[in-house]
Amino acid sequence: MSTATTTSKPALWTPGDWNAFFGFGTNILVNMLVLTGLLRFVIKMPDNIVFGRILPALGLMMCLSTFYYAFLAYRLAQKTGRSDVCALPSGVSVPHMFIVTFVIMLPITLTTGDPIKGWEAGLVWVFFQSFILMIGGFIAPIVRRITPRAALLGTLAGVSITFISMRPALEMFMTPQIGLVCFAIIMASWFGGVRRRSRVLRLPVSRRYSHHRHPLWHLRSGRSDGQRRIR
Repeated sequence: MSTATTTSKPALWTPGDWNAFFGFGTNILVNMLVLTGLLRFVIKMPDNIVFGRILPALGLMMCLSTFYYAFLAYRLAQKTGRSDVCALPSGVSVPHMFIVTFVIMLPITLTTGDPIKGWEAGLVWVFFQSFILMIGGFIAPIVRRITPRAALLGTLAGVSITFISMRPALEMFMTPQIGLVCFAIIMASWFGGVRRRSRVLRLPVSRRYSHHRHPLWHLRSGRSDGQRRIR
């Protein structure tokens, strides 16, 4: 969600939103499939509970929260006139999903022999967690002011590299005929910076110009003097 530079009225849809739509939708679909597998095959939850209560409630929650965050982003873009405002995505937290399943629900299920008891224990934990999050909303600004940004982002970066980057990298090299081809397409798209309607730039750039600028600079510079000299 963004705004045009010549008007203060936010645009509800831009071409770049297609990328976010399919990326976010795929992520949510995978998370829901993993959650369904954990509930059915780890907790042994009955299907009428999984498909009759949990998943419909999850879908309703994501729908309401997504529309609410979109409203907040629209209001912020309208207030500030910025063109780079994006709605905060809402969905299932993958680390929290595994923690609640294996630390809270599974031990209760194994102790009582009743998966419903494990589910109820998970609901109790989420209930108390909501109060912790509300309290954190008042304390977080203070913590952010007195804590260096590197300390706050270091933990997030470590978790991201470990669980989001390293595991897919391992899977990519386990099936290189698929993973490396997709990785090459992504890298070419990322560093190319060329729109589809533009003419394809010739990678062997002029030698007389490449001695004082990196070759990738020509591909990312858009309509710059360097690109005109390549042509």
